[in-house]
Amino acid sequence: MSALKPMKMMLACIVLLPFCQAALATPISTSDVITNWTSDVSPIDGQDVGNWTISSGNIVGTSNHVGSLTSDVSVNSDFSFSVNSLARDNDTFGLVWGFQDLANHYRFSWAQDYGETGVGSSQGGHGVDGFKIIKEVGGISNVLFSSNTEYVQNQTYDLRVDGTVAGFTVQVENLSTSTLIFNESIADTTFASGSVGIHEFYQGGSNIWSNFDLDTSTSVPEPSMVAIFASGMLLIGIRRRMSKPVPS
Repeated sequence: MSALKPMKMMLACIVLLPFCQAALATPISTSDVITNWTSDVSPIDGQDVGNWTISSGNIVGTSNHVGSLTSDVSVNSDFSFSVNSLARDNDTFGLVWGFQDLANHYRFSWAQDYGETGVGSSQGGHGVDGFKIIKEVGGISNVLFSSNTEYVQNQTYDLRVDGTVAGFTVQVENLSTSTLIFNESIADTTFASGSVGIHEFYQGGSNIWSNFDLDTSTSVPEPSMVAIFASGMLLIGIRRRMSKPVPS
């Protein structure tokens, strides 16, 4: 093997690594979401009011919207799903993940007035507000985390869930004020894989949803590790080159 070949391999690894890492974080277009994701009833009470549509490049719901949108792919435990949402009413919105079906999944629901109890056959109602992370198994809901903190209308939030082999972490940031509101880690692996998505519950005029992103990477070597590996390959190539007998 020529000593130049391992060197070329090393340079290729280092040069291409940033592109490989970037390719794992996949922005999802709103047209892809509308066309390929599943539009269904609300995971809270099974109702379906209005429709999902595209407006000015964003996803919104029509009418006093009730419903969900779930991805056309199933992700394993190691993933990251995020989306931005501009809150335009005082009822409920949130994410779903580990989604098997409407009776088996994780979700969080965030309400300012008309929210869900998150217990048993979860019911919606006025005065049920705040933030809840819920696990639903066989149609029975269980609250894993709750807070009385409400969202503020007409502000944009970054909603994110990161899955790991040990459970998941839910983060919510107010992009309008650059404030991290929630960063809650839950050690629960009931649903180690499943679809991801969004849901709304009587949001008048619907939220404005944008910047969908799904990262399903598992593990990527750090640049330093690639450099070490490539350097080793280079050394092997040089030693082989030097060990060849010199022609007489």
